[in-house]
Amino acid sequence: MPTEPAAAAAHLTLRYGALHRALRAAAARRARRTALLAEAELSPYCVTDQQAETLLALTDPTAAPPVDEQVPPADPRVPPAEAAAEGRLRARAAADGAPLPLDALALGVGLDRFETDALLLCLAPALVPEHALLFGYLVDDLDQRRPTAELILTVLAPTPGERRDRLPALGPHGRLRRFGLLRQDGAAYGHEASGADLSRPLGVHPDLPAFLLHGIGDPGLLAYDAGRVTVPRPVLVDGPARVRAARLAAHLRAHPAGIAALWGLPDGGLLDAACAIAGPADLTLRRAPDLLACRSLDEVRACVTRALAAAAALGGALWVPSDRFHEADARWAAEPVAEALARARVPVVLTGRAPWRPLGLLASGRYAEECADEPGYRERRSLWDTVTDGSAGPDGSVVLDGLAARYRPAPDQLRAAARLAVSAGESLEDAVPRVLAASGRPADVPAPPRDPEELVLPAEQARQVDEIAAAFRAWPKVSQEWGFGRRHGGPGLKALFTGEPGTGKTLAAEVVAARLGVGLVRVDLAQTVSKWVGETEKNLDEAFTHAEAANALLLFDEADAVFGKRGTVSRGTDRYANLEVGYLLQRLERSPALVVLTTNLQGNLDEAFTRRFQFVVHFTRPGDRERHRLWCSAFPEAAPLDADLRLDGLARLDLTGAGIMSAARGAALLAAESGSPVIGREHLAEAITRQFRQESRLPRAGELDLALGPVTAPERAARAAATASYVLP
Repeated sequence: MPTEPAAAAAHLTLRYGALHRALRAAAARRARRTALLAEAELSPYCVTDQQAETLLALTDPTAAPPVDEQVPPADPRVPPAEAAAEGRLRARAAADGAPLPLDALALGVGLDRFETDALLLCLAPALVPEHALLFGYLVDDLDQRRPTAELILTVLAPTPGERRDRLPALGPHGRLRRFGLLRQDGAAYGHEASGADLSRPLGVHPDLPAFLLHGIGDPGLLAYDAGRVTVPRPVLVDGPARVRAARLAAHLRAHPAGIAALWGLPDGGLLDAACAIAGPADLTLRRAPDLLACRSLDEVRACVTRALAAAAALGGALWVPSDRFHEADARWAAEPVAEALARARVPVVLTGRAPWRPLGLLASGRYAEECADEPGYRERRSLWDTVTDGSAGPDGSVVLDGLAARYRPAPDQLRAAARLAVSAGESLEDAVPRVLAASGRPADVPAPPRDPEELVLPAEQARQVDEIAAAFRAWPKVSQEWGFGRRHGGPGLKALFTGEPGTGKTLAAEVVAARLGVGLVRVDLAQTVSKWVGETEKNLDEAFTHAEAANALLLFDEADAVFGKRGTVSRGTDRYANLEVGYLLQRLERSPALVVLTTNLQGNLDEAFTRRFQFVVHFTRPGDRERHRLWCSAFPEAAPLDADLRLDGLARLDLTGAGIMSAARGAALLAAESGSPVIGREHLAEAITRQFRQESRLPRAGELDLALGPVTAPERAARAAATASYVLP
């Protein structure tokens, strides 16, 4: 609820009354000192001996200040009447359910009285233009009519001791400038200069006046420290990774300027890993800025130096996620960053999926690293317990077992799923797929569109497909807890579907994904296979990485195109083709994803692949029973079938599932094109005939009549017309 504008304005008026008295006192001090130093004849031309002696007396740190400049311990700027009026304003704002804007800003950022007064003093020229000339008078520079750090100290810290104590609060690492409430001229928000030029003008955040006067805006957006790391709750690091993080924390405690690196965790777990290192070492974390946004090496050096200086000034550690430095277009920035990290005496935390080991860091004598594996089934199960904190419901243990087995979400996805389930009032099983799809890992993972009832297979093949889904749920325990993964085909499950075209291989993969509730990543071979050396491997690795990150089923349709047999090297291209197959063998074996390959030509696959499949399902052409079910499901309930049309005899026709679906769709199109209100026998007969021709076959004599019943007059005419169209002149 926004604060009433009248209360906000009244509060600022009270505070400006105190500032006005401080300005009057500062002006009086300036007048007295000017009088002490003034000599009518010589002052414009030189500093006289008497003036030098006066200046030394005024700046002597061991001498007591003049009696007329002594500041009593009690703050004379807050009379009891004003304090009482301010208390009444706060009580009224609390009753209205919203704090006063200045109080809300101070509480959110942690500003003290001096810092809030400094902020209001910098805002004064916008509200009272006459202050500009007064500012120039107070700093003895009439050309300087904007607030500066020198002015703030002159007005609000009149004694040398106060000036010394308050000077850091106005520097680049003080809260006012670090949170972007004040900025020096020439510096963008979040990119403050590291210097402490007291005479450089200061400006306020452009949205600050509207917020303080009318409560318009959000203090959380108004004041933002881009480098501050907010520790996630809870920190999701468990198992071996927590042990490794504890060892690195001990290294930082033993080496106050140490460099601690933890490698091997997924992108969404890097922040948790960094916090697990810094927390036990009693260090706050500062995030390194996006160094790749810099345009030159000098800008990179300056940017990382400012970040290190901020961490040192605030007594924290600088966190640098390093995976970007492995990218080809980012390596130019890695060298100056490594040089700065090795030179600075500031604690540094490095995290990444792949190790980043510049020689300067290794030779610094401060470096320690640990390598962790991605969380296994047991660790994922423990993390689910941590993030849900017993809120998974009465069947929570069974639910979390299934989630840990089916998905491999990163810690940030775990937290998002748990909070989404609570806020949206839905189950975790519904929340997790939505989070994975929204996280962009990968962005192109669709929800399986197929209903499992659409898959019509003989009993043996249907049982094998069901076994794949059941095995995937049980595989994490068998692979990781029982240790079978390392000795039996790698950490993931692989299945091979073979058979003629149209027998349901691709549909079976989609149904398996639907039963498991996971996404499906289909490898587009047209975009994957490249004529350029190394591009095919890069594209395939990206597909594997996407599927692993989202725990999706990875489908290679027509897999013999990329998993073909290695041959004798007779040309230069043969060597690279064999390298591609060799790379695929290694990548397939170490992938923890569920990978399904389909092929019409099993004999074309390299033998080294076939022995790596835990499941091989051969899809045969459907029998009479399966074809009858397929014909019954081929026409939707809303399809206007002719009441006299009988589908029972269609099971006699030797068609695959894809052929049956194509014939049903063709019959519907023929009926719609001819303007018929129903799909009749003649439409279905023509569609079936076309499907046979498409497969380079012809129905046997009388086969359609047996399947559909006697020929009707419209169908006889249609057949005659079709036959005439095939007669050569």
